[in-house]
Amino acid sequence: MKIALKITPQRSTQYANMTAALAKPELLASPLGRVIQTITPITLAGQAHLLIEMEDAAFAAALTRKLLARMSATSEAYEYFEQIEAWPGPFLRPLEPDFTPFVPLAMVETRRYKGKTNELFTHVLLNIALFAGAYGEQMAERLRILDPLAGGGTTLFLALACGYDAFGIETERQDIETSEVFVRQYLNSEHIPYKEIDERGRKAGRRSQFEIGRKGETRQLIMVHGDSTQADLHLREVPGGPRMHAIVGDLPYGIQHFGEVAALLTKALPSWERVLLPGGTLALAWNATRIERGALIELIERHTQLRVRNEPPYTQFAHAVDRVIKQRDIIVAVKPT
Repeated sequence: MKIALKITPQRSTQYANMTAALAKPELLASPLGRVIQTITPITLAGQAHLLIEMEDAAFAAALTRKLLARMSATSEAYEYFEQIEAWPGPFLRPLEPDFTPFVPLAMVETRRYKGKTNELFTHVLLNIALFAGAYGEQMAERLRILDPLAGGGTTLFLALACGYDAFGIETERQDIETSEVFVRQYLNSEHIPYKEIDERGRKAGRRSQFEIGRKGETRQLIMVHGDSTQADLHLREVPGGPRMHAIVGDLPYGIQHFGEVAALLTKALPSWERVLLPGGTLALAWNATRIERGALIELIERHTQLRVRNEPPYTQFAHAVDRVIKQRDIIVAVKPT
């Protein structure tokens, strides 16, 4: 069976190049990677696609429909026919996605703030975190995602759209406060029911809890103003406790020196490891322009028992972003079961 996957179109040439670089490794890391025989870049009607050939036609079609709307660097999917009877092709038959976002994906795109990471890249980062660990086959279920460097909440809103419980920790109080305002305004404008618990009196820092959705089908969105190196303490009293299926975060891109990253991770990694469930995954993006991958691997292995996935396709996500971030990369590590 052959399937053509369209590279997600981007208005910016900068991000178009990014999606093309990320599409193949994201696909190979996914559950589809096990049944892919070949991947070939092709152009159809002037649009870039990946043509993949897979072993089991029925399984491949069902899995593609399940994963399609959850993938980021690829979007539309078509069964591909080189010809039908005597008629030369190619011919494409659309494959309908089997996925409904918990909240509209527009929630991720609507929230704008200084320093926001492109939401498509954030989606790749979240996917890779789940694909790499023990929960890749359960990505359609209710999982728990933590961003310990939450900023303006892009990862949190994306996790919520995917149907997950989302938890964020951020040191900048203003980021938490503006995110709270945005969440209320967005949910009200879209008539999405929610309940809110505001814990302004907490000694350990402000924590906002949103229970979103209709009764019996709710998800948690919890944002904490505090020190991410104390993640286990901040999450101790949240519903379900400090237990996460994946930790996803962007290390500050403004950091140019390894010493600053090392100081942060030396304090934070043990706390992050404690909140991960067995088989859970840590996925971090960083500015690899001046900080080498090997240095981050050494830090993770020195301060945790996590196992770094330092083999393809997890070593194939490096890509250019702009003139400042000439190379951004992803590192993934899994907690032993």
